[in-house]
Amino acid sequence: MKKYSLHVLVFINVALALVLASLWIDKSGHLRNIHWKAPPPQTVDYASMVPVLPRSVPTDTGQFIAMLDRPVFSPTRRPPPPPPPPEEKAPVDNLSTAQLSGLFQGGGDGGVIIQIAGKHKRVRLREVVEGWTLSAIQDRSVTFTLGGQSRVLQLPRAALTSYTGLPPAAGSAAPSMPRSPVPAAAQNVPLPSVNSGPVQPPAVRATGRPLQPVFGGSASQ
Repeated sequence: MKKYSLHVLVFINVALALVLASLWIDKSGHLRNIHWKAPPPQTVDYASMVPVLPRSVPTDTGQFIAMLDRPVFSPTRRPPPPPPPPEEKAPVDNLSTAQLSGLFQGGGDGGVIIQIAGKHKRVRLREVVEGWTLSAIQDRSVTFTLGGQSRVLQLPRAALTSYTGLPPAAGSAAPSMPRSPVPAAAQNVPLPSVNSGPVQPPAVRATGRPLQPVFGGSASQ
């Protein structure tokens, strides 16, 4: 058994030696791969390998300033300042365009009738209108006060037409009054002539009553 095993091992070694010889020696009897050849260079795209960095965004430095002014863990931390108050619109001064329409007295207190913004209002003494107080009434003038300011309004006089008492000029004819329609019965009565003598009164009936004029029809009997 040992005799045959030795022959098998020798055969295996010879076969392995032939395989190694075929790898190192080519068919022409020259050794293979004696000179080393450098591989071709490979280009590498480093931009695709590096992750894209985020774009720079401008930072609001006001937040850092607020943090410096009000440190988070400081015992002297104070609340943020309140927002500025909204701007108040100046009130409309309607009294500057007001017109005094009249004055009245009654009940121990007087008052005025004043037109403000196209509307008439009755304002009594010491009453407030448009923020102004009616403080005094003197003859044809009234005084309104607001704080340390005062404003006086005058009652305008009525516009009267001028009358001279003289007759109109010859060139200007007096306006003619419209004539009333003449009754039909009066149109048929003949006018008396100048030389016919005095005008006779209307005939009297037997009843003693004068004849009544007829307007557009016959007289009632």
